[in-house]
Amino acid sequence: MPLISLSILFLTGIVSIATERSFIVDWDHDRFLKDGEPFQYASAGMHYFRIPAAYWNDRVYAAKTAGMTTIQTYVAWGQHEPFPGTYDFNGNLDIFKFMQVVADNDMTLILRVGPYICAEWNFGGLPPWLLGIPRMEVRSQNTAFLDRVNKWLSIFLPNLKSFLYKNGGPIIMVQVENEYGSFGCDHGYINTLHDMFKKYLGKLIP
Repeated sequence: MPLISLSILFLTGIVSIATERSFIVDWDHDRFLKDGEPFQYASAGMHYFRIPAAYWNDRVYAAKTAGMTTIQTYVAWGQHEPFPGTYDFNGNLDIFKFMQVVADNDMTLILRVGPYICAEWNFGGLPPWLLGIPRMEVRSQNTAFLDRVNKWLSIFLPNLKSFLYKNGGPIIMVQVENEYGSFGCDHGYINTLHDMFKKYLGKLIP
């Protein structure tokens, strides 16, 4: 998989019957195909963890009325796992409810999972407790780091399956890492993350 600053995985299904949904990249014509038709998205960045849950629908609806087709959001690992093995998906951190709000407004979703997200967030959204683990080196093939990333993804990613576009949900794309090209050049690290995502989400088109 070529290393670029943003590594994006495209979630897809195989069009076999008229009712089956699909989102693919038509590389030959430099375009996206949604349900077999050319698709160009206009996205609004919206960080669910920075907006009170009571306002999610209002904000998403406002983006739609402004002409947006798609919402994009980061996933704040450090907020969802404030302590090792302790997970929080409640209240303003109920990302699954946020994704349903996007779906209810008939919009698509680009999910920027990370694990590093930047987002002008302390430590790029990574859990601060990672720094307390001996010999930790973040955003690398460091075993201690990848073990914690894999544990987090094993908890989070399987819950996304019903939200994938091909399964009736809003998610058309998932971004792996963020702005990595300005940090490092470790192809192995990106490929390892890519493999983790495929393991927990199933068939993907890189």
